[in-house]
Amino acid sequence: MDLTLDKKLQGFQLVAQEKLCSILCSIPGKKELILEPDLIKPLEHVVTASWLKLKGIQRIYKHDAAQSLPRSADQVHIYMIRSVLGTFQTLLKQLQPVASEEMPDISMKMYHIVCVPSCYSYFQTLLEQAGLYGLVQLHHFNWDFIYFDQGVLSLELPNLYKCLYLQRNTSPLPSVAQSLRLLQMICGQPSLILSFGQHSSQLMQMVKTLGKLPSPTNPPDYGGWLVIDRDKDYPASLLTPAIYAGLLLEVFEQRSGEILVDNSKNKISSQRVELLQGKKPKTGVNSASKPCSIRLNSTSDEIYGDNRYKRFAQVSSLIHAQVKALGLELQKLNDMQLDEMHDYVARKLPKLTELKSKVLRHLNASEIVIQMMGNFRKLQTLEEDILNNDSRKRLLSEIDELLTTDGQRFNTLRLLCLLHHCVGVASEELQIFARNYCNLFGHQELGVFQQLSQAALLPPLVVEKKAPTKLLSNLPLPKFQQTEFQANANRLKLLTSSGDGQDGGSSSRNQASGLQSCPSFVFNGTYIPLVAQLCSILLKTNSAEELSSKLGMIEGLQLHLDSGKITPKAFASQLKVNGVADQDVFPLRLRNLFVFIVGGASYAEIAACDFVAKLTGAQITVASDSLMAGSDLIATAFNR
Repeated sequence: MDLTLDKKLQGFQLVAQEKLCSILCSIPGKKELILEPDLIKPLEHVVTASWLKLKGIQRIYKHDAAQSLPRSADQVHIYMIRSVLGTFQTLLKQLQPVASEEMPDISMKMYHIVCVPSCYSYFQTLLEQAGLYGLVQLHHFNWDFIYFDQGVLSLELPNLYKCLYLQRNTSPLPSVAQSLRLLQMICGQPSLILSFGQHSSQLMQMVKTLGKLPSPTNPPDYGGWLVIDRDKDYPASLLTPAIYAGLLLEVFEQRSGEILVDNSKNKISSQRVELLQGKKPKTGVNSASKPCSIRLNSTSDEIYGDNRYKRFAQVSSLIHAQVKALGLELQKLNDMQLDEMHDYVARKLPKLTELKSKVLRHLNASEIVIQMMGNFRKLQTLEEDILNNDSRKRLLSEIDELLTTDGQRFNTLRLLCLLHHCVGVASEELQIFARNYCNLFGHQELGVFQQLSQAALLPPLVVEKKAPTKLLSNLPLPKFQQTEFQANANRLKLLTSSGDGQDGGSSSRNQASGLQSCPSFVFNGTYIPLVAQLCSILLKTNSAEELSSKLGMIEGLQLHLDSGKITPKAFASQLKVNGVADQDVFPLRLRNLFVFIVGGASYAEIAACDFVAKLTGAQITVASDSLMAGSDLIATAFNR
């Protein structure tokens, strides 16, 4: 990536610091900062503890919802929480008894609440209902995009998917629109914006409502934007990735750009039913070691940088080879003279020791991934059969078998959601699965199926009246109807198992041999993520008419130009009728693309876009409200 653009994207940190500085400096007195635990890690990407102390923060505490923090008479308490109704109400209940007793003078506001990223209007109403209006001051703080890695940005809003797709609550969208607007101010207005989905179109309309940008002094950094809803490509989240970075997120908890490698617990072991958690890690050095973290940044961790988008099987062998090479390098000390040894210890040994520490961390992580994923090939075969609708009855049977033998709370549901999205699941089939699922995990989980149906991941769980057998036998068999996924996958050539992938495609057998000739390598050669295919189309298209022929049949795609919102087909017709071919934005003059996924991005999508960028000589930045694995997507439906 170009150094100038990379530095600009890292500049979001400076903007966020100025925003937070203006809030803290507007509050007089001796200040103490109380942080919601989930905000600590993302805030570390914005400011340091020493920076906060320079701005007047004397102490920093972790907020405990069960216990209020005592305050001396001259101290000001600043609470920083997410803009979540439940969290806000809990904090108000905590402050209600102490704030009214301690402060007879309302002109001295000793309590402040900073809401991330927005302070909704009804928060003021709740403040008044709690009797704290005038005693507690509300603020809002949006840190915008956080730079995680080269070509990877995140807003770190993990509750956005739940709000938009499960609760149908669009209140977080304005803050996202403001962040996109800031990106336009920093990197310039692109010549083309392509949106796909209801929320994406609404988001771009909000950005437009914020007003025109001032006249640019520099050329734009991006030739085009692609904004897409998560529900337009669920398989890219639900399929199990085959790349290293993707599988790390499948197994380990991710905390704002870093994963916690713990030998005693991880995502997969914690979601298994207790009866099937019998296999514990063997006692030894590894199990006794303390949890360590791996930062998902190619600059700070060169081992991760070299292997992040490679296939896991390849990475595992590379790491083992690197461990052996380092061991041989350190053995050279035995054969050295004293003078050589002093020079070696002073110059090379510290770097080698640091590198060995990183390699061992990745070795430990890869071994845990292998242990937790179990029969990975069998799982990938099952997912490939789901994509190709191969023997539906057998697929349902295998998913039900996985439920009883593996007992994973989220990942088993994930397979059923993938089956419904690709093929469709009948209500009767869902009833049988839901009964088995609740018998295993408890009937309190029945509401999860209703939550997932809200996001169109499952059909509604309703009791259907059975028709008489004679009547059913006389009815004609229904004709096969393609699902929306099947129709779009065929039009955009997303399924590569039949050899119709990008540039002719490649079968999963070719991918298994290690050849990365298609973006589908991120899913072992079975599926091309939609964002990668759309990026490839935008970069290779030479005219609006060509774009119309490729995307004209896809409903929901909108081009956002200076003249307004228009479909690709209508845009091509307009240019043809008016005879103004010089107004055609294709081919893109600037081959830099910005991709934003509304509702969470996966590392498989990021790796596929990175592959397309290298293949076409372009630069693609992938951003989202959060980075998540498929199990994280399903976990949002659980009220915990």
